Amino acid sequence: MSVGTRPNSLGHILVDRGLRLAAGLAIVVTIPVAVLFYFQFRSLNDLENTSAVVLRQLSSDTAESMARAIETALKRPHIGVLLGVPQARMEPPDADFIAPLFVEGFEESPFIDAFFIWTADAGDSPLGGRWMVFDRQSAQASGPPANRFREVPAITDRLLPQMRELSERRRAIVAFSDTLDGHRYYIQAQLRWASPARERLTSLVAFAVDAERLRQEYFPQLLAARLRSLQQPSSFPPLGVMLADDQERVVVRAHGEDDHYVDTRAFPLVFFDKELLEFAAPYEAHRETWQLRTSYGAATIPEIVSASTRPQRTLMVLVALVMGVGVFLIAGAAAREVRLAELKSNFVASVSHDLKTPLALIQLFAETLELGRVRSADRAQEYYGIINGEAKKLTRLIENILDFSRMEAGLRPYTLAPADIGALTGRVVALMEPQFKQGQFTVTTTIEPGLPVVDADAVAVERAIENLLTNALKYSGDTRRIEVDVYGGRDEVVLRVRDHGIGIPRRELRRIFRKFYRVHQELGGGPQGTGLGLAIVEHTMRGHGGHVDVTSEPGDGSAFTLHFPARAGLENEGVVDEADTGDRGRAADAARSA
Repeated sequence: MSVGTRPNSLGHILVDRGLRLAAGLAIVVTIPVAVLFYFQFRSLNDLENTSAVVLRQLSSDTAESMARAIETALKRPHIGVLLGVPQARMEPPDADFIAPLFVEGFEESPFIDAFFIWTADAGDSPLGGRWMVFDRQSAQASGPPANRFREVPAITDRLLPQMRELSERRRAIVAFSDTLDGHRYYIQAQLRWASPARERLTSLVAFAVDAERLRQEYFPQLLAARLRSLQQPSSFPPLGVMLADDQERVVVRAHGEDDHYVDTRAFPLVFFDKELLEFAAPYEAHRETWQLRTSYGAATIPEIVSASTRPQRTLMVLVALVMGVGVFLIAGAAAREVRLAELKSNFVASVSHDLKTPLALIQLFAETLELGRVRSADRAQEYYGIINGEAKKLTRLIENILDFSRMEAGLRPYTLAPADIGALTGRVVALMEPQFKQGQFTVTTTIEPGLPVVDADAVAVERAIENLLTNALKYSGDTRRIEVDVYGGRDEVVLRVRDHGIGIPRRELRRIFRKFYRVHQELGGGPQGTGLGLAIVEHTMRGHGGHVDVTSEPGDGSAFTLHFPARAGLENEGVVDEADTGDRGRAADAARSA
């Protein structure tokens, strides 16, 4: 662990090359992607608007064309048949001319149930002077045309008086509804007069429409045929049609129920051109107005077009999330690699510094001794001690580097044997006593008697303890007091090293055991050490089946605690290869950083 100076958070971001790289990469990727998504969303909005226009136009055109088709179909028998029989052919009736025209009328207008003719003067025609019926049975009969007409007294007695009464209004078209044989019929007649003054009725041509068959057969078939010929949009709900009579009763419903109607077209149920309503008695005052409505089912057009683009929007959001996560991970990996490179660079610089200082001291005092400049044996002995101490520092540094190299390669075995953690701790403290005295440290060692024996690699454990004490020396600040406690726990032996120095920020506690990692905080001096000490400690504890804990508060010191499992039995002696501790799988931790 190393301690450096941390500026404010913004300054740290600006100085940290890893963060700068991550931020730059995120910006480089995010800006074009954001622009792309913006225009993609714009295009989806335009698509929705265009689709809404298309659907509304389709609905409007369909409603208009179907209403027009109904009106055209209904007025066809009046134009083609009633007006197609001139007055000259009716007075007297020309059966050879009229019968084929009626047959053709049945074919073109399936809703017609029967045709009627009547003339006031008999003349020389067998059909004159009588109310004659030409129905579908007559159309299929054979024989002379005059014989295919028949007289039905019940119909004559029912309709002829009404025709005479309505003729008093002197209208060319007579239309009304009546009940014949228990069925409701729409009756329509074209009246002929003796003179333009319309004072005397001379003849008429009429037809009857079965209202129930018109509702049950003709309209459903007509609208179904129109819908089949309609080119429906494939990616939207089909356009539906509903036909309702003047009492809002549904006559035809195609595609959907409980609809949100888009377009409505109203039309009078008349069997002639609606512009002639003012000339029709009594329809100019009393007539049925039916409604044709179009819809796309239970949803409105905005809901439909929104649903059509929802999968694309959802996919774009998912892609954006995936890309965001990908950019985050890639930027984080790149930042970690940059930080790792910086850590390695700092490590090399630190190792060079740590090697150069002892070597310089050794060289200085060795030259002093070689040149005979030492005036007393005590001073020479002091110089020998300094040379020996600096050589030991170099040895520890090199051993740490070699140990860590073996750990990284998964080749660091731990030879476990029964050991007394209290004795090992005491030996390390005694060996470091010169350093404590040189730094004017007060070290309090408390070892609980009767501690359980643990299986441990004595050399590795001593090196771990030494690393903890070395850290305590470096980061104790002005409070030069260190406490070392060894005590027994539940099935374990615990060793705690506590200093009262500068402490560690909480956000750094989970990172200090990573290789090359250096803690940055506002307290303390510049970077020191190689950043390998705590990584070796953590590795050593895992290799022994234990673990290391740390508690710290900035300005109040730190406490590192090693937990060694107590020895279960004599059969545990042996070698534990660190490859079994999962170190190779943890090698990626090296790339992690703040």
